Amino acid sequence: MGNESLKALNLYGLPSKIGYRTGASGYDPNRPTLVLIHGAGGSSQSFLPQLRGLDRHLNILVLELPGHGATPGPGKSSISAYAEWVQETLTESPLESFYLGGHSMGGAVSLEIALRFPQKIQGLVLIATGAELKVSPKLLAGLQEQPHLTIEKINQWSYAKGTAPQIIAQSIQLMAQTPISVILEDFKACDQFQQRDEIAHIKIPALILVGDQDMMTPPDSSRFLQEKIPSSRLVIIPGAGHMIMLEKHKEINQTIRDFIIPLN
Repeated sequence: MGNESLKALNLYGLPSKIGYRTGASGYDPNRPTLVLIHGAGGSSQSFLPQLRGLDRHLNILVLELPGHGATPGPGKSSISAYAEWVQETLTESPLESFYLGGHSMGGAVSLEIALRFPQKIQGLVLIATGAELKVSPKLLAGLQEQPHLTIEKINQWSYAKGTAPQIIAQSIQLMAQTPISVILEDFKACDQFQQRDEIAHIKIPALILVGDQDMMTPPDSSRFLQEKIPSSRLVIIPGAGHMIMLEKHKEINQTIRDFIIPLN
């Protein structure tokens, strides 16, 4: 399909039942496209600063996985199942190539897609993620036994020290919009994810971003990615926790822009 067909099909040719957000300026065929995937229990709202801050430079598409945001459920029970869903969804789009990025669980989904369906991917943006995402048994038990309290703790752990309480409260409120059953399956899927050996086969360029205060996916997880993925660059952002794309959005946006624009 040509560029006019792309504009006619709801910008990116996605099925009407799929929840997603795009940059306000729409699609420009002369700009590179970045597809982003949110983390466990999240939605496209996790990337609002990127949708606003990168909109003048890139085509931005933020997908909402099954059971999250406006995409109907149920959710998926494995990272590979989410990867297959994203691949099938983007197959419907006339996009010929794009950069793929994700936060935490979304980063794991991006890695899985890069391993299994790399043909259209120009590069990866891996945000606060890892080649494996082990989850504490106590956290999994908490999501079953005391879900609301556990969601509060997850969000408290996800921000750097000194973060304003109202920001954390807003983050808790956003995650609470996702059904508990979906959040639990997300964290189980993360716990089962493991691609430590396979990621060395990824040949496309990768930008790896992590906060130096990230307790959910510590910087060592990102260092491992950088060591294993041949064409990769690691950037550790001072004063940021797990929600790095919200906490330090100006630095993150500039780093993503510098990574993608010179490659085009």
